[in-house]
Amino acid sequence: MFRSNRPRTFHLPTPRETAEEWNERIAVLRDAPPGWFVLLGRMASDGYLCHLDLNYHLDREFVAIVQTSRPVPDGHRVKSVTTPESQLANFLANSDRIDPRAPWAPLDSGLTTGEVRLNGERVPVEVLHSHGCRSALVPQLPGQDGYVIVTAPDEHWDTVLDLVLQPPTAF
Repeated sequence: MFRSNRPRTFHLPTPRETAEEWNERIAVLRDAPPGWFVLLGRMASDGYLCHLDLNYHLDREFVAIVQTSRPVPDGHRVKSVTTPESQLANFLANSDRIDPRAPWAPLDSGLTTGEVRLNGERVPVEVLHSHGCRSALVPQLPGQDGYVIVTAPDEHWDTVLDLVLQPPTAF
């Protein structure tokens, strides 16, 4: 039998604690529609917080992901990069739009062009389409390293195209 003498404490950080650990601005919807609420997800690589997912929900429906990401430092063994393709696959599986056990289906219609507003500035983007959902990458954040990927179903796409960067104190 394996025994450990390490403390058996487990702490799930609050959104505020996660935002403070991030210590940079975080992309959010400028005006989430009434009834939408957000859950904050996080991903770390070698203990370094590299992705923050704001998962927007309406009642029990998963309606959008706004992910703010930053590169991991050079000395880290594991690099963590998300793409519009990986985020779209994640959204499709977690919103029950495809069977998560099934292989990833090809994109329906490839790429189109579009734009996302970030802090009021128009940013041209390429938009991926699959299974009635879309995903786009904003490749550079003003004033900080990193990028944003926004993903949503077609019926909510126009709602998620207006983003702002908020400081950690906003959480």
